[in-house]
Amino acid sequence: MSDFLHHWQLDSKPFEATWDTRFYYRSPQHQEALDRLLYLASEKTMNLGMLTGDIGCGKTITSAVLAQSLHPCSFIVVSCENSGFSFDELLQSILSQLDPDADQLPKGRFGRCEHMKALCENAAERGRHVIILFDEAQDMPEETLRQLGWLTNFNGAGRPLLTLLLIGQPPLRRLVNSNQAIQQRIGLRFHLMPLAESDTANFVEHRLKAAGHADGSVFEADALIQLHHMTCGIPREINRTAKLCLEHAWASGSTIVTAQILHDVACDLYRQDQLLGISTALSCVS
Repeated sequence: MSDFLHHWQLDSKPFEATWDTRFYYRSPQHQEALDRLLYLASEKTMNLGMLTGDIGCGKTITSAVLAQSLHPCSFIVVSCENSGFSFDELLQSILSQLDPDADQLPKGRFGRCEHMKALCENAAERGRHVIILFDEAQDMPEETLRQLGWLTNFNGAGRPLLTLLLIGQPPLRRLVNSNQAIQQRIGLRFHLMPLAESDTANFVEHRLKAAGHADGSVFEADALIQLHHMTCGIPREINRTAKLCLEHAWASGSTIVTAQILHDVACDLYRQDQLLGISTALSCVS
């Protein structure tokens, strides 16, 4: 790995599948999404927010930057990384983050809800607002979503004690729209789209600089154009393909990623996808 980093004059790998917020690229739409979510949090009266986007468009890292941007003196941020559970299971996860001793509570939904309300009231008295993030919310059972609406009824002196943010893929919108009570509580919605061509180039440059490169100029202009069309501007796909391009160029001794290197990587990925499809089909037959 040290040889790889030295070759590219990097401090760390720039295209790993991590949610390291140093690598967050603030495209115009990602910045707008973040600004809106910060407004949702700062208002403290909007009950529910919803951030959607296709797979790999940057929803989770945007929510991570949101959490990092909220001052701990003013906010308590609770994260549920997977939301495909029952209301009671999610409630227990939330409580365990708000109160390390919550596991000692007697089982029972009413008692746990009352304890959670008391925790939120205590936080409000100290000037802190509770923000709960539900990632992969498209997997949430309909009944769980309905019951989450109960939490938005928590209030102190007529003001909500917490704000919920639902984060998920496009099916989340259908899930929410099928529940009128929840739909009416959504105070803010935003949908993340894939990057534009110019933003794909800026995204790659930004991540290279964040990883320690002097100016981020590693990919030829033609390669960046091809990279955008190959990945359709989806950040996760850009990361996967760019990572393979760096490894291919390093192995071949090239100090720049050319359009030819990108073409070779694209062909390798296509062959792998074809082989995977054949293997899957054979396993189904057998």
